[in-house]
Amino acid sequence: MKVRNILAITFVGHSINHSIILLYPVIMIRLADLYPTVSLAQFGLIGTAHYVLYGLMALPGGWLTDRLGARKVLLIYLAGSGSAALLLAQTSSLAGFTAGLALLGIFCGLYHPAGLTLISHHSPSISRHMGVHGIAGSMGLTLGPLLGGYLASQFGWQTPYRVFGLLALVAAVALIRYIPAQRLDWHDEHPQAGRVTRYRPLIYSYIIGIFMGLAHRGTLTFMPLHFASMFSGRIDPVLMGGLLTALVLASGIIGQITGGRLGDRYPRQKILGWVVAANIPSLLLMSYLKGPLMVAAAVVWGTSNFVYQPIANAIVADNSSIRQRGTLFGVLNGLSFGVGALASVVGGAVADQWGTAAIFLVMAALLVPAVVVGLALGRVPAAADSAPVE
Repeated sequence: MKVRNILAITFVGHSINHSIILLYPVIMIRLADLYPTVSLAQFGLIGTAHYVLYGLMALPGGWLTDRLGARKVLLIYLAGSGSAALLLAQTSSLAGFTAGLALLGIFCGLYHPAGLTLISHHSPSISRHMGVHGIAGSMGLTLGPLLGGYLASQFGWQTPYRVFGLLALVAAVALIRYIPAQRLDWHDEHPQAGRVTRYRPLIYSYIIGIFMGLAHRGTLTFMPLHFASMFSGRIDPVLMGGLLTALVLASGIIGQITGGRLGDRYPRQKILGWVVAANIPSLLLMSYLKGPLMVAAAVVWGTSNFVYQPIANAIVADNSSIRQRGTLFGVLNGLSFGVGALASVVGGAVADQWGTAAIFLVMAALLVPAVVVGLALGRVPAAADSAPVE
């Protein structure tokens, strides 16, 4: 299978995945108006259920990838998430919305271990191609609040789910058409067949992923609401929150490119801790600054935050057997997204008590343990067998 075809289908699938998942923080602004008696902590709890399922489904998603192959799992994700989004758009109650959001999280959670495994099995430049894959995620994160905020403000909160649901179903048809079925990737003749799993660096990577996931999810869930309250005026608050969040997430494209290049140029395990540490100053500034300066600090955070992803994913590939890689990617994403989802309810409680600006201060504090573990990872010898696939 050609690498460019793999990058194309995973680019589309990854972009749709993050667009759909990040609709909720923008839609939450509209739901808060529709249900004024519901607290931010309760809306945070709804988001937690959505994101916990999204994260935890990476575990069975990885297991299925190692047994069925990445192509089949990607097809299940696209068809299932597209159908779930269309069903969600038909609900007329908050309870129905919550149930539909949970179902959407289940199908979307299957994506990452399948997409990452497919790239790692065929890429001749793993970190750089993980960066390309990450650019798609950043584009999806940008498109979700941007297009979602516009559509929700003009046509109602259901419309964004209908649009992205249809896009997912179209992508499923394209997958069937352009990615042929083939044997599983972990056959004995594969160039990486001799690579063994090294658990010590993986455990360090997983711990870092948990704290990065908490800080990432807590920041993104309430960033649109914080922007909307800070810049209230003539522009619809849903649209304002979506526009400014899209600006921040668009800067993640620069981060993905930077991370891909750094990961191929420098020892990945040695630089990961410093990459995590680079997120802390901008989060601290976001909690204290206001107006345009706060937006500028958020843009800096958006760039530094996404440098992490291609490097972390490449480290998992470096230290995993080809027969277990889907499962091991599933563990990383399950912990990062699943445990990270708890930040939604924590952030909601913090916002109810001290305001949304306090959330960023809490998220910065959560990254301190990740930096410590990252520096410890830098002292672990790198895998001897981490050469690119020829």
